[in-house]
Amino acid sequence: MELLSYDFVQRGILTGLMVGISSALAGVFLILRRMAFLGAGLSHAAFGGIALSMVLGVQPFLFTAFFTLLVGNLVQLVTSHRRVPGDAAIALVFSGGVALAVLILGWVKGFGEYIFGYLFGNILMVTREELLFTSLSFLIVLIFFSLSYKRLVLLSFSEELAKLKGTNIALMNHLLISVSSLVIVLAIKAVGIILASSMIVIPSLTALLIGRSFLSSVLISVGVSVLSVLMGIVLAFYYDLPPSGATVGAMILLFSLAFLKKSLSS
Repeated sequence: MELLSYDFVQRGILTGLMVGISSALAGVFLILRRMAFLGAGLSHAAFGGIALSMVLGVQPFLFTAFFTLLVGNLVQLVTSHRRVPGDAAIALVFSGGVALAVLILGWVKGFGEYIFGYLFGNILMVTREELLFTSLSFLIVLIFFSLSYKRLVLLSFSEELAKLKGTNIALMNHLLISVSSLVIVLAIKAVGIILASSMIVIPSLTALLIGRSFLSSVLISVGVSVLSVLMGIVLAFYYDLPPSGATVGAMILLFSLAFLKKSLSS
């Protein structure tokens, strides 16, 4: 109860819950479609967007969300024509985003300390404006997955069958990439650019390891993500630890326990 008496902790918990649920939902579909590395690529592309927003003097999260969404859809467009392998396109985005950020930071002095917060994140430093942005983004993510759940499940297991059922494959791929780009931007505030992809990959991987059905895997992924965020905040508050490291550490712990349980039962 002492923890909840602080406004900054309340904002951090609310943000963490929304980011955790969003990333867990997106992560299951991305892993099943063998696009887990996309999270790392988009988070580093977002690094370039954040640096660019500083130079332009615009609101960083709104600009970065638009920038990352644009980059993600360009990757999907390039890979859909089979001209560039998907992993190569993601690696290109990964390198390009970091290179852009390094060039900007080298050209414009004085942003080093400011960018540090985005590299490693701090969920306990969420502002009211960022909480509002997270809430609106979370609503978009929920609406998308609620309306598209069945088509995404079908698409994850068989594109041919999804096409026979009348699903617009190209449109669904672009929508999934767009929502995932938004989720990555949200995760940056929670755990930073370096660890943002962990929010998408680790809870979903844990869930797919022990889940007995697709729906149970989604629910377990959400549970692991939410529990890890809460554990991270509590550990950060009482033991003066970095929230991002504590959160991802909790995720790895839960994955290890799930892996151990699976190994013993098989």
